[in-house]
Amino acid sequence: MMPNRRAVAALINFNGKILVGKKKKDAEGFLAGKWHIPGETIEDGENNESALIRGIKEEAGIEIQVVRYLGTHRTPRHTEVKWYECIPKTYNIVAGSDLEEIKWVSKKDVLNLCKVEAISLWPKEIKEYFT
Repeated sequence: MMPNRRAVAALINFNGKILVGKKKKDAEGFLAGKWHIPGETIEDGENNESALIRGIKEEAGIEIQVVRYLGTHRTPRHTEVKWYECIPKTYNIVAGSDLEEIKWVSKKDVLNLCKVEAISLWPKEIKEYFT
């Protein structure tokens, strides 16, 4: 049996715009080459908030503040993903880690930009956040 993997995702809201990242084409997983909401796998000894802060710094180059928990889903690989709304404390985004591009998009455009297969996994609270 596979060990229980845990991850976190950050809905970073800045004046009605949401931070999205495009995975590198050679990245691992079904999001390779696709736009998605940034997140991070939780490492040993980390809590959800510290993993989010570290992960967003690595992927986007910005500092964030975690505001509130929004919902949870499981991926096809059985990773438990907890979603949090966050706000930026710094604003100069730079794609890093496994991202080839990163940008702010209006909240209403997120569902059109992100991969349908990924959205289908999102908890209802996250889908409702964008409707």
